Amino acid sequence: MLLVSYLLILFSIALLFIGFTQVELLRLENDYRAKNETGVALFNRLRPLIEVLAAYNSKLNLTGYEKKITKKLIHSGNALQLIPMEFLAIKELTAVFGALVGAYFVVLIDATPFFILICAGVAFFLPNLKLNDVITKRRHSIFLDLPFSMDLLTLAVEAGMTFYSGLSELVKKGREGPLQEELDKMLQEMRLGVPQRDALAAFSERLNMYEVRSFVAAVNQAEKLGAPLGQTLRTQSEVRRNERFQMAEKMAQEAPVKMLGPLALFIFPAVFIVILLPIFMQFRMGGF
Repeated sequence: MLLVSYLLILFSIALLFIGFTQVELLRLENDYRAKNETGVALFNRLRPLIEVLAAYNSKLNLTGYEKKITKKLIHSGNALQLIPMEFLAIKELTAVFGALVGAYFVVLIDATPFFILICAGVAFFLPNLKLNDVITKRRHSIFLDLPFSMDLLTLAVEAGMTFYSGLSELVKKGREGPLQEELDKMLQEMRLGVPQRDALAAFSERLNMYEVRSFVAAVNQAEKLGAPLGQTLRTQSEVRRNERFQMAEKMAQEAPVKMLGPLALFIFPAVFIVILLPIFMQFRMGGF
């Protein structure tokens, strides 16, 4: 019992250390992104090997997989400019690394050799989890920035600017983030001669979000019917802001429920240890 108590205390300390370390890593990541440093040193060093593996992967008939990963890479922003076969090569390299980690533990603690396959299989799907996480965070950032950006665009249009000119001002003076990057891509397409409707359609397809599709449909409808674009944008901005408030209220209501898990797993055991351990030690030493 005493050994279990010590192990629980050490486990709690380890979790606190991991939590503080994760917070520090997030802070460093934010500082890293704030400096506009887009290169990843490890990825750049492995790029030649990834390209070689991608060349062999391209010989496989994986048309369905390529279409699926292409969409996900587009939705994630594809900051590393990957193609589907290069992404598959990254998964293969992580699987090899996972197998090496599994082999290390097999040698270290004499685990079953099947553990190597388990580690390789888990590592193979880690890039997918990371990609989905990037897409989720990117969409959340766009969802939060959309009302503010629409407000700026509405002010520019109501001041007498065209949609193109207002979009240029929004890209120059708007908040930095995924939304600004996508708006800049759309603006560049329009500068190259792509019709506004087609550029908006490509913008909506890249993000694949209901809020963006609604915005694009409203702008196209206003242009088609000759309706005041400023009023249309103002209405869209109010709708998006109300949706953001509703999401904040929903998250606030879900917070107490989500706190039950950490409380039951970490807080309550630590409290019980602090309260009951002295009683248990006194009982072991001769009773009350």
